[in-house]
Amino acid sequence: MPPTATQGENLRRLRDSPVCIICGRPGEAATIARALGIESQVFQGHEVAQVDSAHTFYYGEFDLASGEKLGYVLTSSTRQGIQSFTVHAALLFHILRPRFVIHAGVCAGFKDAQKMISLGDVVFGENAVNLEEGKFKKSDSGDIVFIPDYNIVSVRAGDMQAFADDGVRKHYHYGDFISGSAMKRNSIAVDMEASAFLELCQHFFKDSACLGVVKGISDFGDEFKGDDPDVKKKALENTAVALQQWITTRISRIYWDPDYKPAAEIVPGYYDNFVRRVLDNVNQGLPVSKKIKHDEHPKALLQNQPSTVLDGKKMAGFKIVLPKDNQPRQYSTLGPISAVCKKYGIIEVEVGGDHGKRGLYHARGYLIDFPRTVNRYADTFDATYQVKVFGELLKKKEYFDSSSDSVKAMVCSWDEFIAWLEIPEALNGLEVEVTKLQNGDVDGNNNRLRSRPTATKSRSMSRLRGMFLRPKVAA
Repeated sequence: MPPTATQGENLRRLRDSPVCIICGRPGEAATIARALGIESQVFQGHEVAQVDSAHTFYYGEFDLASGEKLGYVLTSSTRQGIQSFTVHAALLFHILRPRFVIHAGVCAGFKDAQKMISLGDVVFGENAVNLEEGKFKKSDSGDIVFIPDYNIVSVRAGDMQAFADDGVRKHYHYGDFISGSAMKRNSIAVDMEASAFLELCQHFFKDSACLGVVKGISDFGDEFKGDDPDVKKKALENTAVALQQWITTRISRIYWDPDYKPAAEIVPGYYDNFVRRVLDNVNQGLPVSKKIKHDEHPKALLQNQPSTVLDGKKMAGFKIVLPKDNQPRQYSTLGPISAVCKKYGIIEVEVGGDHGKRGLYHARGYLIDFPRTVNRYADTFDATYQVKVFGELLKKKEYFDSSSDSVKAMVCSWDEFIAWLEIPEALNGLEVEVTKLQNGDVDGNNNRLRSRPTATKSRSMSRLRGMFLRPKVAA
């Protein structure tokens, strides 16, 4: 069953968060979410496209030193254990595609004689070993014993050690994690998932920068484990504080561009091969010709003598019309486009020479195109978002620059386009003339004007527009 629009938008909301914090247990994620104040900002798995319905996703933002907001997602494996965590983490990373990943939760600490580590302290680590991996061998006595591999998994999370051991944060410690039931030299914490998480980051998800493992100490694995019912809660609350401090230290500003795939992939082709070609031709003075159909003027078609109906230099602009409600399936057929053309007298035209001709539409002094290329987004989980991004990326191209003196392109929604067509044509023509005068485009003799209008003229044009033109419909 295909995902609903809401499920797709929720997945897009999670994908827009650069940081993914993943815990080993749902309860750990819930406690950290409460400590961060985001327990009410939550999606259940069934509300999100492509993910298991048993998952829970909390989302929020950290304030960066740059003044920017850094979005993050907090989630967990649905079951405890190395195998379950590995599978769930791998699937979530594949679906959410975060830029940064970090593992959080609680662990057992190493109870040293000097009492350097206390309950509730937080351990930061970039190295881990899974003592549950290895093989069985027969000992000299004939007994079958398990021999761990002792393979250390390492990542480079940045200045994590310097952050934890700076001497200011007395309850933060840097060291290695053991995933298993035994201790090893240099290790200061035992947990179940750290090695699996770091191995995923090291070998399989290299596109996501690993920020290491951050876990609060909830016990020492001794006979006193469980005596204090609040110690685990306190350890997770301290972990939440440590996460915010470490992440905002490690990422002090947003230095990357948003991930606009797949919308970004087709914008260059559409712009360079169509929009730019059309406006290059128009600005070079090539004619805009009515597209002749076989059943209308067969002789003219055979003689290759299309009737020129418009002067390209007098074009008021080029409108790129997005589908209604940004639903790409509206452009899967020509039906909606043909209907609006017939209703409002929009004609098909061609621009360019024989080897670079482009077909599009014309109405009321404007060239028009309905970019049917967006239909390729129809089967994506966030189709409407992709169409929106398509339009936003187009606006950044050269011919959409309002400071340009050439015929300009503009992106408009379907509703804006229909509202424009509903304006009486006489007033619509007035709007074109007002626009030309305001832009300093042409004078009464069609000569290019170099200067901008005076303040008095601008006020006059504003009053004129207010008297005759309806206000534009908001997007």
